Formats: sequence, structure tokens, C-alpha cells
Amino acid sequence: MPAEKKIRVLVVDDSAFMRKVLRDILESDPEITVCAEARDGIEAIEKVKTEQPDVVTLDIEMPRMNGLDALKVIMSKYPRPVIMISALTQEGADATIKALEYGAVDFIPKPSSSISINIREMKDEIIAKVKEAAKIPPRLLQFKRRRILREQLQKVRKKTEVARRAVAIAASTGGPQSLLKVFEKLPGELDAGILLVQHMPPGFTKSFAMRLDRISKLNVKEAEDGEEVYNDWAYVAPGDYHMEVVNRGGKPTIRLYKGPKIHGVRPAADPMMKSVAAFFGRKTVGVVMTGMGRDGAEGLAEIKRRGGITIAQDKETSIIFGMPKAAIELGVVDYVVPLDKIADTIVMALKKIPR
Repeated sequence: MPAEKKIRVLVVDDSAFMRKVLRDILESDPEITVCAEARDGIEAIEKVKTEQPDVVTLDIEMPRMNGLDALKVIMSKYPRPVIMISALTQEGADATIKALEYGAVDFIPKPSSSISINIREMKDEIIAKVKEAAKIPPRLLQFKRRRILREQLQKVRKKTEVARRAVAIAASTGGPQSLLKVFEKLPGELDAGILLVQHMPPGFTKSFAMRLDRISKLNVKEAEDGEEVYNDWAYVAPGDYHMEVVNRGGKPTIRLYKGPKIHGVRPAADPMMKSVAAFFGRKTVGVVMTGMGRDGAEGLAEIKRRGGITIAQDKETSIIFGMPKAAIELGVVDYVVPLDKIADTIVMALKKIPR
């Protein structure tokens, strides 16, 4: 590929060693070049302005200005795809969820030990994420600060009835910020349970579930093995575990297990969706949102086969159109809608399904 056509990446990290590792990984691909490096958030903003990179990889913990503060400036003044480099700690997970809400399109977990070995093992993932990020249209990246309404936090935490209808949702790249917008709009009384697979590693899913819970009228939690699915609760599959719904005494019950990765990910949406379809049958609504690959397409097909209703996010509002496109191409999607219509479409679909 000619040099002028290469994807130009700005690498931001306070560690010179990490900057070199990332540069070596990225430039091992002939389609990518590292156009500049920065040691902190202040340098990052200046380099974004002067170098105009196609993609930015951005560390979170840095001196002078951290990655979150730098991200806010970048997305408000010079919006472009940003991938966060985040530590595999609870603090790192919390910060990453905030970054995804602020407009980062994806993240790469930074191993806490044996870093030179572990991050080099992630070479293919890093390169793939940078290439996908470079395809994202600038119009989808404008930063908008979210205002959390206090009254939404005063939710009733008690369990309601065991669910007899279900909504199964799949999302990957671009999913966290998109799901925040969906969950903000969903009513607190759906008379259905929600099962959600968002591709994330361990630690991040709990923080993400808590973030969804804070902004949603629904109750949201990271799923636990053996718990029953209740109306008006949403259950987020934990990182590194597949999630299914099984029948225990006639009640929908969550099963978590560490089977082989499916589509290269764990959790994967397909087994979750297929199990939800098997239990709830035609009383199922399936939703596939933004993300790389084709996870969720077979799950939607099974929901459709059993008489449920299926929804896919449209190309125009998907950060990455891979997963919705795969489902649409299978011919199993009833409604293709923009992001701001997904919540309304879920509610409309549930109205068509008897309680």
C-alpha cells in the first residue's frame, strides 16, 4: 500500500517502552504507520491538532493530563477514532467505561505483568481494532457530555415477577456508548427480562453494568450463575463467561460457563440468544447492534425461526456495521432502525407479544 494511503496512528502513553511496543506492533502491518507519539494528554492534544492522525491509541493514567481529560478535548475539538489502552484493574475498568461514554470507540486491555510478552500476543487484536476504527465516519464521533437525571437513580430495587418474555441484545465495538443511549430511553416497566452480551474482558462488564444501572430506569446488574431472570431487570454477561438461559423448575435461570470461544469471543451472543429463544419461544425480542464480525446473526435466526421479533441497528448509526450486516444478510431481521429508535422499537415489539 502506498505510504500516503496508510492508516496514520498517534500512540499516546507515558511509558517509552509501551510506545515502542505499540509502534512495533502497528508498523508490522504494511497498512499502518505511527505518525507520532505523545507522553501525556497535553502532548496528545497538540499532536492530534498538528498531525491529524486517522486513529489515536490513548493511555488513561498519565502525568500532567490523563487520558480521560485529553479524550474530552479531542472529541470536542478534533473528533476522530480513539482506542483506549486500559489497565486490567477495577479502577482501569471504571475509567474505560467513562471513556467509552465520552466517545472512545474501543479499548485494549493493558496487561499488568509480563507486559512485553502479553501485549505482543495481542498483536492481531490491536491491528484489527485500529483498522476497523479507521473506517468509522467522523460524523459518528462528536463528543456530547451526558447529563444524568437524579430522578432516574431512585429506582425500586426489589425483585418483581419471574420473566415470561425476554429481550436478547448483542453488541461489540461501539456498543457501550450506544447501549447507554438505548438504556436511557427504555421505560422502567417492560414486563420482560433483558439478557445482554457486550464483548468485554473480565472486570469491565461489572463496571459497565453499574454504569447502565445508574442511567437506566431499569435495574441492571452483572449476571450471576444460577439466578432467575426477572421482569424489568437486565443481566450483563460477565467477561470471559458465556451466558445461557436454562429451564429450572419452569423458571428461566442463568447459566454461566467457560466453554470455547465462539467467533473468537467469550462471552458470545449466539449461544445466549439461542437459549433465550429455546426458553421463551415467540415471546422473545432479539436485537443486534454495532460491532465487528457476525456474532448474533445465528442467534437472531433462531429467534426468528421460533416466532420472535428481530431488530438490527442500521448502517448509518453503527460505529461498526459488521454484526448487524451479517444478520440482515441472513434475511432474519424484521426491523432495521437507527440507534435513537432502538428503544422505541423494543417497546413496540413487546406490545405485539402477549404477556
